[in-house]
Amino acid sequence: MLPFSLEEFFDWNKLDLHMLKPEDITNSFVLTDDYLRNGGYPEVVASRQLTRSYLDTLFDSIIWKDVAKRHNVRNVTDLNNLAMYLVSNFCNPVSANDLTTELGFSSVNTTKKYMDYLHEPYLFYYLSRYNNKLKLMKKASRKVYVVDNGFVASKAFSLSDNLGRLLENQVFIELVRRGYDVERTMFYYRSRNDKEVDFVLRKGAHIERLVQVCYDMSNPKTEKREVDSIVECAGELKCTNLVIVTNNDKRTIEKDGYKIDVVPISEF
Repeated sequence: MLPFSLEEFFDWNKLDLHMLKPEDITNSFVLTDDYLRNGGYPEVVASRQLTRSYLDTLFDSIIWKDVAKRHNVRNVTDLNNLAMYLVSNFCNPVSANDLTTELGFSSVNTTKKYMDYLHEPYLFYYLSRYNNKLKLMKKASRKVYVVDNGFVASKAFSLSDNLGRLLENQVFIELVRRGYDVERTMFYYRSRNDKEVDFVLRKGAHIERLVQVCYDMSNPKTEKREVDSIVECAGELKCTNLVIVTNNDKRTIEKDGYKIDVVPISEF
């Protein structure tokens, strides 16, 4: 069972996300931003001042009770260091080899084992890079996501707001909520020219949609970068159903024969 979705968070606050009255618009922006930064754990949506302390304690409890105790992990410090590294590097590609070196672990096998343990209670998810060749897909770095943005606020070592990554993490969890599976139906993709699209959604052997996430596309350079990336990946993957999820931008962009729907997170 996942934390509240944005829609459920609005329901809790007595608002219908899909039928907002004009007088509710300002409040809806505040709620959307609150959810982005603090997540949707039911215990804290009613009392936001408790968010950081409650989720800080919950995170530690999951590490100690659901992981370390259950699997008889002797080196809990290493396990905790890995968890802290992952939550601070959410939405970034990671590999067991690099993590072993970075964190000074004894072996790559230990790192892989700890990563699996941290996924078991659905604290972290790892997204594979899409490739038609399974062997190459297994070798590539995976992107790490955390089950709720509130854990980022309470645990991650960060000197900035990271709104773009928070939005990407929120979209990822929404896709998991819709039944997409990180092993079979959801991936990220990097083109031959190193352009990236955040989410490749697959149905059977058919790629049904590409989803790019960009918090703010008001800067023309940012828009060009995001549009060029999704279009190039669309060409290589032969997909025409393209969407860019933003904080509150809504329009349609046409480029090189592709139509891209730009939608705000509330609509997505």
